[in-house]
Amino acid sequence: MMAFLASLLRPVVALLAAWFGGRAAGASEAKIEELKGYAETSKKIDEVRPMPDADAAAEWLRNRSKQ
Repeated sequence: MMAFLASLLRPVVALLAAWFGGRAAGASEAKIEELKGYAETSKKIDEVRPMPDADAAAEWLRNRSKQ
């Protein structure tokens, strides 16, 4: 009787394991995509030319506010 129950539960356990494994993989994939976005943003920030000095930055802000 026990072997019969085990044979019935084995496919159910396998399906549950696959389902939980898929959920974990999906969460991992989402986290990877989020981190790739952070890396891309960080690269864009690093590529921006810094202002030569504070006066140039202030002038740039004044000109921008006039637009």
